[in-house]
Amino acid sequence: MKKISLLLLVIFIAGVSFAQQNEGISTDAARKTTFVKNGFWDNWFIGAGAGANIYFGDHDADAKFFRRLTVTPNFQFGTWMSPYAGLRMKLSGGTNIHTFNNDAMMMSRTRYVSAEMNFMWNMTDYLMHYNADRVYSFIPYVGFGWAYGWDYENVPAIVTRHGHVNSATFDAGIINRFRFSDRVALDIEMSGKLMRDVFDQRAGGKRGYDVLGTVSASLVFNIGSKSKFTEAVLRDQNEIDELNNRINAQRAQIETLSQRPVQVAEPTVVVKEVIKEVQVSEEPVNNVVLFSINKTKVEPHQEVNVYNVAKYLRENPDKKVRIVGYTDKATGTAAINERLSRERAQNVADLITGKYNIDKSRVMVNWEGQTNPPFDVTEWNRAVILYLE
Repeated sequence: MKKISLLLLVIFIAGVSFAQQNEGISTDAARKTTFVKNGFWDNWFIGAGAGANIYFGDHDADAKFFRRLTVTPNFQFGTWMSPYAGLRMKLSGGTNIHTFNNDAMMMSRTRYVSAEMNFMWNMTDYLMHYNADRVYSFIPYVGFGWAYGWDYENVPAIVTRHGHVNSATFDAGIINRFRFSDRVALDIEMSGKLMRDVFDQRAGGKRGYDVLGTVSASLVFNIGSKSKFTEAVLRDQNEIDELNNRINAQRAQIETLSQRPVQVAEPTVVVKEVIKEVQVSEEPVNNVVLFSINKTKVEPHQEVNVYNVAKYLRENPDKKVRIVGYTDKATGTAAINERLSRERAQNVADLITGKYNIDKSRVMVNWEGQTNPPFDVTEWNRAVILYLE
């Protein structure tokens, strides 16, 4: 049984050690970094805003610039597949103003709606270190879509009228993103949309296409289960090989033990004389709560150790607990490890006093950082130990 327990412990250590994790940051530029794959429901966003449109068709430049501006609302939703690559669907609509003669005296109006699919490239995170708390990001994008125009007013008689016009579109633009918090950002966007030349009811000009330019501002909300990506820092291959060798050696020992014949002893009758029963309080040994690298939150499968101590404290009101946080020396700086050990110890204390209602006067919190590691195994020192007193 001891061999099996040791094997399970080695496998657990290997599982949490092969890929260390840094959440929300990367040590190298994102393009050179391996990230842990997020779930399907992570990193989704929605947004809404409004902007100003200006249509560039034949003779439109003859009209004054501000006379041609129209207001257009927009809505968007999408997801980031990595810190620098994302997809979104954008919907917009409104009116466009067109000019049909050289003196710009005749102006027409068009109602339209459009939908486009964009591929977004966060150039800031791609070229620099990934930082989920960065205030500004530069995000160019390209895409394609469809536009539908109708309700053409003030179109001159010389133009062949169409009740409605459909057009495939090619879209490109730049998003200037300003982060307010993990969940909210402001996008200042400049974009252009290539459309059929006939979309303004006039064709045969110098170009075979028209352009719809837009400048807009939108509030974007991250609604995904997670809003950050996590860097996977791969462990050294020699260390992985050593752990695998230890696992294989334990498996071989278990196999050898399982092949030994089982000797069943003859049952014996034991007569036990009870002289006096003594009520003994079963005091648990000091409990250890293990943490993954760079993590401070108590994971669900580790909380049972906190529960055992809290249960003992409820049954023994005269007892106290001293909670000490530790980190390993192999990763991080002394300052980072000091903070990690403090937050780990405090999170365990908050569970005992908050969730399990143990009075704060009975809970003492200390932390050691990377000094005085209690164990010889590096991974075991990412821990909080609860000392009963």
